[in-house]
Amino acid sequence: MKRLLIGTLFALVATATAFAAEPAATPAAPAAAPGPSGNPPVRYDWQGNHKKAQAALAARDYKTAIILFTEILNYPRLPKTWLAPTLYFRGKAYRSSRQYNLAVTDYQAATQADAKMDVAFYELGATYQALDQHGKAISAFGQAISIKSNNADYYYGRCVSFSYLGKFADAINDCERATRLRPGSADMLGSLGRLYEDSGQKQRAIETYKLALAINPRQAEALDGLNHLK
Repeated sequence: MKRLLIGTLFALVATATAFAAEPAATPAAPAAAPGPSGNPPVRYDWQGNHKKAQAALAARDYKTAIILFTEILNYPRLPKTWLAPTLYFRGKAYRSSRQYNLAVTDYQAATQADAKMDVAFYELGATYQALDQHGKAISAFGQAISIKSNNADYYYGRCVSFSYLGKFADAINDCERATRLRPGSADMLGSLGRLYEDSGQKQRAIETYKLALAINPRQAEALDGLNHLK
């Protein structure tokens, strides 16, 4: 490509600063603690801990989130319907803390537990992008699209990986679908303009860059593209 891509993975592999230590050791399944004075044993509050784990994930405390989600996954009485969501959330914590291989394992397990979990396939694709494994990312995004065909992010994610592999026709097709589904996205329009530019469609690139700038006058890809084409 003539120029470096600017922010094409903006919605896919952006990660917050977090701990990058070794993966947390998997704790043993928590046992019911005996109550005082012969009272019934205290049950493990997996639902309460699930809320705490999700709160930790939202607060970017990924280490705590991983520990709690792991405890929950080790709980022998976790309902089967909660297996895929819990794996998915732990995968997000791993991906956000840049432990990509562990994230891949969790997302794959989530999709095996629930083959219709489109968001897990999407996150799997985003993680493969972070690992620069774009062929696998394309396959994962394709699975997400086959489940839910009206999500702009899924098409855009696959568009990015197609573009990295130099498959501009496929990338343009997906990016056009994404912008039709989300016409107000300056970033997606900026990426589409770049694809037109790289495939030699100068006039379409200029027109698309201008559309992006009409939405966001500071859209970096469009500004850079127009300056390059002048």
